[in-house]
Amino acid sequence: MVMKMTVTKALLLALTVGVACADVDPAQLSGPWRTSAMASDNLEMILEGGPLRMLFREMECNEECNALNVFFYVKKNEVCTPHRVVAQKNADGIYTTDFEGQTSFQFQELDPVRQIVFLSNMASDGTTSRLSFLVVKLRVINDDLEDYARLTEQNGIPRKYIRRVGDTDTCPP
Repeated sequence: MVMKMTVTKALLLALTVGVACADVDPAQLSGPWRTSAMASDNLEMILEGGPLRMLFREMECNEECNALNVFFYVKKNEVCTPHRVVAQKNADGIYTTDFEGQTSFQFQELDPVRQIVFLSNMASDGTTSRLSFLVVKLRVINDDLEDYARLTEQNGIPRKYIRRVGDTDTCPP
């Protein structure tokens, strides 16, 4: 019997298989964060004015991190628009929320002050995009993007699509 997979299920499967993530300690995840770099297989999503050019500010987990509040800005035409989403964690450790369509994401800790957010988005028009964000605690700037670049490539996003944003983020704290 041939099983049909929807695009969303295929993306979630790829995200789950492509990112071997250990559970993230809620104490490590909660707090202030800043976007240092981002990448997408659909570059238009993260370029200046792109709908998923997310500039992270804060994440807050409940005790078991089954629900995650995420506060970030999207900057379009020099205007920083604040957004707050609540994402629910499923049994596979993947968070889901509605932002610019169906959005699923998962974390991989590089060290206590750096996390990679691997994100899959299906827009309302059916366009799917894979993204990754290097987020850092407070304003820690680490110019070494090698681990981030390698893991982003392993998730099917070419290295040439990585964009540094930490030094150009002019949105409020």
